[in-house]
Parts: sequence; C-alpha cells; structure tokens
Amino acid sequence: MRFALFLLATLLGSSGYGENFSARHAPGYAQTSWASVHGDASNSDYVPLIVSTELQPQWLALKSSTSWTAPTVAADGNVYITTGRGEGHSHLHALNRDGEVLWESGPQQTLDDLDAMAIVSAPIIDIDGDLYLSDSNQLWAFHSNGQVKWVVSLKNRDINEPFVTAIFAGNKGQFVGGVSADGKVALFSRADGTLAFPVLSLPGVDGPEGPEAPDALWADGLMADEIRRTSWQMLRGYRYRVTNTPAVHSGTGRIFITATGTDTSHGQLFGIDVSDDGLQIAFSARVPPNSGTSPALSPDGRQVYAIGGGGILYALDSLSGELLWQTDTQGQDASPSVGLDNTVYVLGGDKLLAVDGLNGEIHWRKNYREWARERHPKLWPRLGLIGSRGKADAYVDSVVTVSNGLLWTTLLVGYEINLPGREFVHPVQTYLVALDPSDGTVLEEWRIPDTSEGGISISPTGDLYLNLLSAQASIGYYGGYQWLLPKSVRRPRPRGGVYALSPVSLNEQLMVGIQWLDTLATNQNTLFLDNIRSQLWSTRRTVQLALQQRQLDPALGRHVQSLLEGASSRLDNCREDEQACADLFAKLRAIADALL
Repeated sequence: MRFALFLLATLLGSSGYGENFSARHAPGYAQTSWASVHGDASNSDYVPLIVSTELQPQWLALKSSTSWTAPTVAADGNVYITTGRGEGHSHLHALNRDGEVLWESGPQQTLDDLDAMAIVSAPIIDIDGDLYLSDSNQLWAFHSNGQVKWVVSLKNRDINEPFVTAIFAGNKGQFVGGVSADGKVALFSRADGTLAFPVLSLPGVDGPEGPEAPDALWADGLMADEIRRTSWQMLRGYRYRVTNTPAVHSGTGRIFITATGTDTSHGQLFGIDVSDDGLQIAFSARVPPNSGTSPALSPDGRQVYAIGGGGILYALDSLSGELLWQTDTQGQDASPSVGLDNTVYVLGGDKLLAVDGLNGEIHWRKNYREWARERHPKLWPRLGLIGSRGKADAYVDSVVTVSNGLLWTTLLVGYEINLPGREFVHPVQTYLVALDPSDGTVLEEWRIPDTSEGGISISPTGDLYLNLLSAQASIGYYGGYQWLLPKSVRRPRPRGGVYALSPVSLNEQLMVGIQWLDTLATNQNTLFLDNIRSQLWSTRRTVQLALQQRQLDPALGRHVQSLLEGASSRLDNCREDEQACADLFAKLRAIADALL
C-alpha cells in the first residue's frame, strides 16, 4: 500500500487512545468522523481513517447560499450545514449522502426564528444524534429529524453575540454552550437548555476594527446584507473579543479559547475548568495579538496550539499555560491542524507549512506556484494590469484536513491584479488536492466549482464535503473589473453551497480500508489498536451501505460483517489479553483474505 511505511512510522510514534471512536472526542460528542467544526473536540481537523483517492464529484447542493464551515457528518452519513441568506430563508439544512434535503429549519420571519447569523455556527452533533448551534441571540437544539428540542435566549443571560460554534463540556458531556463573540462563557444542560452555572465574563477589550468589507463581497443575496459586514469582521478576526471555536480536552474537560488581551498590544489564551462549583479560569496566558484562530490540542493533550497575527504559531502547556515555543511561520491567521504524529499544519498564503509540535521546528514549506503554472497559461501583462509577468499563482484556500496517510486542502489558482491603489488576486480555478504528508507534494487533484475558504469534512464511508464560502469568487464576479481581463480567466457567477465527492464505488473505499487493516494485522503491534478500532468502525458502515446499495455480494457481505464483529469483540480485550490480540489479528487477516 502506497502509504503503509509512512503510516506505520507515524502510528508507532503516537500515543494511545481511549475507548471512543477518537481520543480527541470529549464526552458528549457523537462517535463519528466529523462531529464539530474542526472534526472533534480538540479542533485537530484529523480523521483516523484511510480515505480512497479514487474520488468522483457527486453533487452541489444549496446553490446561491454561502456557507462558512464544512458540514458536520453523523454516524449514519447524514450531513448538516448552515447558511445565512436572511429573512424568508432557512438556515439549518440536513442532507443525506445523495445530496437530497431531508429537512430544514423553519424560514426566518423574525429574530425569534433561527436567523442568518447561524452561518457562523457549525451544527455540533451529540451522542444521541441531536444538533446544537447558535444564531444572533439564541442557542438552539434540534433532534436529528428536524424537530426543535429546545431553544434558549442568550440576550436574557447578557450574552449579546453568538457562539462561533458551540461545544460540549462536563465530565459526561452533559453541558452544551461555548464562548460568545463578546467573551461570555456559558454552559447549558444538554437535556433541556437550563443554564448550568453563572455566566463567566472573560477579561479583555474589544478587538480593533478591520478593513471594510468590499461592496462586491457576497452580493446578490449570497448572504443577508444585514450580516455581511459583521460576518466579514468576524471571519477576519476583527472587532470582537472572540472569533473562533474553543477546544475541549478529552481527559480533563478543560476548555481552551483564544481572545483579545486587556489592551490591543497582546492577546490571551484562556484555560477554563468546569466543576461542580461552576466555571473557573485556570490560566490566562499572554500571547501574540490578533490570535483569531481556533486553538487545537496535541494528540496527547499536553500542548495547545494557536496562531497570532502575522502567522506566529505558538504552543502552550495545556496544564500550566506556560509558553513552550513560538515560531514565525509568516503564514495566515487560519486555524492550525494537528496530525496523529503531532505535526502542525499551517496555511501560509501561497505555501503550506508542516511544523514539529514538540519544538516548533519547520519540517517543510511547500510552495505551489510552479504547480499552478503547469496548469494555467501565462497571460499578456496588459501594461502592468496583470502582475507576476502574467504568470499564475496558487494559494492555500482552506484549513487542512488530515486523514491517515494524506492531507486534504484546496488550492486557489489566480492572477495578481494591479489597479490604482488596489492590488489583489483574481481567482480563476479552485482545486481540491490530496497531498503527501512527508513533503506537501500534490498527489491527486479535482476541480471544484467555486472558492472554498473553509474546510473539508470526511464521512464514515470516505465521502468528502466542502463548504463553498464564495468570498473571493463573489469579489471577482461582482467587482466590476472583469471586462479588463481576457475572457478565458473571467469568473462565472458564484455558486455557493456545499460540494460532495465520493469514492468511485463503495467497494473501492472498502478495499482501501481492508488493505490498511491487513497492514496493521501483519505488523501485530498493539500500539495500532486505536487506529484498528476507528477503521473497523468505518469499514462496518461501508459494508452495511454497500449491501444496501447492492454493490457487494450479499453472502460475502454477511461473511465480512461477521468477521468484522468478531474482530471488534476481540479488540476490547486485546490490551490485557495476549490471546485476544492473536485472535484479533487472525480475524483481520481473514477479512483481507475474503475481500482482497
């Protein structure tokens, strides 16, 4: 298998997981591949699964609506995403694996309904399959069938801004809430929405006002005009005290959040504990200013990472808050992603960086300029209108998602434009790319129909979902300058929505997963047990779906299901029982013999 050696080396250096699908899921989170905005409670953007690169486009849904974040994905494969078109429109959408709308929240008529600011909040999924998200003034809970479970007012608790995606907290995940954009920490009962503790106000000042949103941004109804400028400030990390999603430690339950400082010269990263006595600030660490990214935890939970203004990546001790190291990556103020081997991936504009989470050393820095120029022609500079001598450039356009053996992101190819008093990149084509984690080389690529500027979620059966925020696409199309450019590079109308790619067949995804299990079985190392657990979980769901869609012989499918169930039962005892481990590896080899 192409990534076998890399994966084995990676896993041998990793720490053990708990009994959950992923050790990075804190209590309360659904046991699925993508339960929150960054996949899991630790904001890692890591999925402990093998994903096939034999993908094909499937569908584009919710066109003409921008979406901030990649969809969350339930264990049954249904996806949930928010949009923000405003009055008369629904803002929470449930779709099945085929892109069909299962249900939507009621259309917004007043601010008592789920309103357009829900766009900043990914719907998080709990262990019962229920969904939670906030809008401008309320926290909502929905059952998986679209029925409202409960809704509570935030304004009545003196919380005047939304949660930029909620979290689950408490030793049993019994609370839901988060940190609002005005710096208020609030937790509610997951069962009925009762306020669990007095609201905690974080010390700090309002963030600086950022540049005005371009008039062309999200024009023509892609986003409600009344939230367009607010969303722009929040997206860029300006104006508000908090503009990101907290991380939750799966062992201690501690909440981590980046925020503004007590003045504009610095920021703060808070560690917040939840106990029977309520919410307490465990530490407040002074960090670089404009730390508007979501913090992320290392695989063992000992370090917490975030990025400050200008691309300063820093690591704190998650227990004491002590600064361990910081590195100037000259990257973007975008949330870091953390792989299983504790490599931290940082967006750097026209490059991607891989940083050692232990000491901050840069492993590699990959620029995609030449890759772009191999695919897009040199243009006549038009008397200096088109910069870089008319040559195309490429920019990393979404937060990195990490799966076993691959990195996933989008690359935006465009041309530098020089107008009087204004320089920017005109977007031409966005690509979803699969990268080699050892050096960032592009292994596979797929064209996607709009600019993403968000994230990539992965389903239990290897499907990939991208939100299409259409920020740069809308500026390119509505910006009023396209008539100056060759027709070949002019932008089409922004599409928006959510875009899906799937393995060419479920059998393809099944084979990739079985090959990986066979590799682990051959090695027979108990350090791999946690990856075996998550891959077995995924493979069982893939087999079930393949049988439902008649892509697998029924008799063979039932035989493989029986072997998978037997392997899962042996896995629970393998840590203490040597014979159970031997039986487990034998079952895995039997599965491979049956299918490969």
